[in-house]
Amino acid sequence: DGIGKKLIALIWGPDISDAIFERWSQGFEWSKDEKCALIQHAGGPCAVIAPVQGILLKNALFEPAGNGSMPTLYEQRNIKFIQTLFEILTQFETEKWFLCCQSLRQKSSNLEACSLNNLNKCKIQSSSYLKTVCFIVECYRLLHCSNKESLKTLLSENISEFYSMFGVVKLLYSIVLSKGINNILNEMDNPEISLVDPIHGHGSQNLINLMICGQAVSNVFDGDRDVGGLKLRGITNPVSIGFLTLLEQLRYLKVGNLLKRPLYPVWLVGSETHLSLVFSLDTTLVEEESEVQKAHKAFDKFDPEDNGFIPCDALKDIMEEVNLVCDPEYIKLMVGNLDPEELGIIIRAKFFQEFFQNEAPKPLNFQLVHYNGLTQSSSDGKVRFRRGTARQIDWQEGCTKSHDSALESCLQMRWPGLWINWDDGIAPSLN
Repeated sequence: DGIGKKLIALIWGPDISDAIFERWSQGFEWSKDEKCALIQHAGGPCAVIAPVQGILLKNALFEPAGNGSMPTLYEQRNIKFIQTLFEILTQFETEKWFLCCQSLRQKSSNLEACSLNNLNKCKIQSSSYLKTVCFIVECYRLLHCSNKESLKTLLSENISEFYSMFGVVKLLYSIVLSKGINNILNEMDNPEISLVDPIHGHGSQNLINLMICGQAVSNVFDGDRDVGGLKLRGITNPVSIGFLTLLEQLRYLKVGNLLKRPLYPVWLVGSETHLSLVFSLDTTLVEEESEVQKAHKAFDKFDPEDNGFIPCDALKDIMEEVNLVCDPEYIKLMVGNLDPEELGIIIRAKFFQEFFQNEAPKPLNFQLVHYNGLTQSSSDGKVRFRRGTARQIDWQEGCTKSHDSALESCLQMRWPGLWINWDDGIAPSLN
């Protein structure tokens, strides 16, 4: 049927409205009020813009090539922007990288170019489809190369393409074509679902995961799971920036440890329909887990529904995972102590009181920064970083309180009992 049609179907679905495509038509643009912040003009493309923002901040603040401060000059930001796109495009193995460009700036002889006109044209289904297909097939060219050094050159010579109109979509098409349409479909639990929601226009979890870990898997838990013979794919490798979501607080899902504990203290934060970002300069937030944290992780493994208890039969397995005494007689004694009513369950609080009473982690106190690229999410219409002081006032408190903001409720899934005092006294919006 042609690669153009497959590309359209994978990203946009069977049809796309004019309004959704228009919302995605912007280029990458720096805020005038926060030199290192990217602007999002309308709802939808946050699934591309927010990951780019997060990885760019990670590169600027923590990577050896960075100096630990925000790049404010355009030339500095541009270097980090190129580095960020290069990192996203090289997260996955491929034989050839593609860049979708409008105007060809080919200076290196080892770079090849092919016109998208050579791809089979798609069947037009609507006026909006015509707009999208023409954007891909009629007007744009693909640059491609087969090694990373050439890709760096290609990005540097054509970086203005991504600042111009359709820059976000150009990057999205470049990533999908470089990764390979069939490779992406094979990683998705349901290949019938498009990367962009055809009704609301926001990016799917598959797209978010593709952006931050190079795999278009559908889930946020660690590893793969077998559910009734159906393989559900999750996150399998450490990630440079993490992901937290309000949907976990609402108990729709549970985010795995790999996304909650990335390599750097930068996290995408998801509401039901939008992605924003939090980050901190405090690298202790991503240090190796303590013994009690490992025990919580082991308990979670046997309490996947987050009910707050496990069956007594699972006690031996948990104690083995956290290197506690596993003598059968001792296990039997502990079951009697932890389940005196013989209900067949062990409550989480009792387990940790018994084995980790004196090992509670010290309450945290750290500086936190929030980014939301949507101009309409700020009361003054300006995209700026919002700063605050975060305190973990009760590490054992897993539920939220009535006065918590949506952002606090979301972050409490990573730091139970977290409370944030924002510098301007106003909690930022997740939407």
